[in-house]
Amino acid sequence: MKIKLLKTAGLVAVSSMLAFSQAALAEINISGWINEGVIFYDDGVGSDVVQSTDNGTTLASRITFAGSTDLDGLEAGFEVIIEPRAVNTPLIFANQDSSFGSGGGAFGDSNGHTLGVLGSSLYVKGAGGKLTVGLQSMPTDNIAVLEDPSLTLWSGISPVFRSNGFTIQNANDNVTPVWGDFLNCFTAPLLRGAGGIGIDCNGIYRQGVRYDLPAFGPVGIAIGWANDDIYDIAAKYKGNMGSVTTQFAIGYAINQGVNVAHYSEAENLQLQLGLAHAQTGLFGSFAYQHEEADLNIAAIGNLADSATAFRIATAADVVADTALAAPLGFAAGDLIVPVGHEAGNASDESDAWWFKVGIKKKWFSAGDTSVAFDYGIYYDQYGLNQAANGVTGSEVQRIGFSIDQYFGSSLIIYGKWEQLELEVDGTSTVAAYGSSEELNTFALGAVYFF
Repeated sequence: MKIKLLKTAGLVAVSSMLAFSQAALAEINISGWINEGVIFYDDGVGSDVVQSTDNGTTLASRITFAGSTDLDGLEAGFEVIIEPRAVNTPLIFANQDSSFGSGGGAFGDSNGHTLGVLGSSLYVKGAGGKLTVGLQSMPTDNIAVLEDPSLTLWSGISPVFRSNGFTIQNANDNVTPVWGDFLNCFTAPLLRGAGGIGIDCNGIYRQGVRYDLPAFGPVGIAIGWANDDIYDIAAKYKGNMGSVTTQFAIGYAINQGVNVAHYSEAENLQLQLGLAHAQTGLFGSFAYQHEEADLNIAAIGNLADSATAFRIATAADVVADTALAAPLGFAAGDLIVPVGHEAGNASDESDAWWFKVGIKKKWFSAGDTSVAFDYGIYYDQYGLNQAANGVTGSEVQRIGFSIDQYFGSSLIIYGKWEQLELEVDGTSTVAAYGSSEELNTFALGAVYFF
């Protein structure tokens, strides 16, 4: 249900002072959803349970304010999206930490939420398409996430959101990796480390301009440009092939303005296919992502006895090797690693695959019920610190099982079990990863739409 509100008398009084002969009173539509859950984890060393807003930022609670007006054959409008979220940054997803102070971590002991602005944009659309300007979802955002005709999105999607910030137990790694360190993105550098999500690696709202071409039947095409030389293009198909509902999306993005020490440009290709058969209730969704980056890592010879990567804070500051900085031509902000651990060890491309299959039927009078299994595998998304410690390849396997119960069109209650497992290739120094523990989580959540 959407709530429609007229502008108040106070706003009318203000608008009457503007230099317009008439001030149009637009309606504001308020819509969105609230997503809350209780999440249990077992990381092989400890376990806990907590109540938390569930499953990342895109599918976590959100409230959208939207309005539009007619302009002689055109439509102009706006959209503002806010998210009630935990006090700590939404890019540092679930973790075991309870010491973040005010707000705590996802498994912290503190309380508190804040309102974050996810998007704020204006648009004009007509027979020639739609032009949107502002902080918004760009064409390849969610391009390998939302093409699931079963709409079982809140229990399971291709990116990893529930476990990114968890420390990998018994890895015996001196840089204390978290699961997100092996789910790193190139195209959106914010989605690295504890924010690594594995797929949907251009999946953040950006300041930019987006143009959606007029629809070609069931096919839609959009192009976008965002600040700092980020470009993308995407195409989507939604239709029916016989009795099978079919959705397909493909997108390409390039970020030529990366502000990261060890690479300056990244490319991203993603696709997703979703199928659903109404008569049997069977459905499936398949997603794939490939990323590449241009590395610019240097090495310093006499650091070969160290296994740590260093960042130069100033041109004359290279930890204990101060005298080496200027003669070797390093500049402030450059990243250096020991010989034998330079660019050859760092990952410059990665692949990720994910699929979900299930059945969705109305077995109960309350509404549809879905049962689904999903599996994902995320290759070579390890971070630079892991490369500097001898990692040459990585694989995160993800297995999940979910049940969703629908109550009309307003409420979903779901349960989702998920397991992450890590395998690592590299020099003898990475053998410690072989003893790393699996991570198991179970989320019991609900989504209410309004």
